[in-house]
Amino acid sequence: MELMNFRLSGRFAHFLRAGASASGLSYPVPPRTVIMGILGAVLGIPKDEPQIVLEPANIAISGRLPKTHWHRAKLRKDPPASLPRVVRKTQKLEINTTPEKATLIFQEWLFNPSYTIWVSIPEPYYAELKRRLKKRQWHFTPFLGLSEMLADIEYLGTNEGVRLPKDTYDTNSVFQQKAGVLEMNQAFEKELALHSLQMPRSVTPDRVFSHCAYFLERDGRLVPVETDKAYKVGDKIVMFL
Repeated sequence: MELMNFRLSGRFAHFLRAGASASGLSYPVPPRTVIMGILGAVLGIPKDEPQIVLEPANIAISGRLPKTHWHRAKLRKDPPASLPRVVRKTQKLEINTTPEKATLIFQEWLFNPSYTIWVSIPEPYYAELKRRLKKRQWHFTPFLGLSEMLADIEYLGTNEGVRLPKDTYDTNSVFQQKAGVLEMNQAFEKELALHSLQMPRSVTPDRVFSHCAYFLERDGRLVPVETDKAYKVGDKIVMFL
């Protein structure tokens, strides 16, 4: 199985956690559904369709967890008053303008997020994705959670992914908790900072999400895990989301 490798990065990101309101926490990494949405933007697949038409998709992700900041944003509740069609040189500001109705919300923003991603999707999308990433051609502008947070995608190459037999491996990627057993003695010796996290994995056409439990390491260090679901890709060991 050939896997395409690219770097996904940006200045800011906000991946709103499931169940949160517009004011809330962000996932530290983009969930599988978000990554598929980004692939759909590159390919020109309409919104809400990539998570359906790109299945079955194999996606792995690694990287340090970004620093975060709670940002207070101004959210308008109604559009501003429309401008007059004719503007006179002597025109003055109207006294009875519509008062602005807005509210302040808090969002957890990720600073300088950068992730390495491996992906394999069905044809003809895979070949088209490779062509577009190499030429840096997006059909729709990819973004990191919010449309104002533009994403940069850097094509890194392709490698053959070889499935490994059951054993203990130092994995580079975020992985499903049910996919293996952590080697806790080694994890304690290495002083790993492990995070346990529930994230969306798939979504139906009616936007019903399925979630999965994952382990990820704060600094992107190798995590020892006994598993039969590891793949060797180049010099990396990865497991799919």
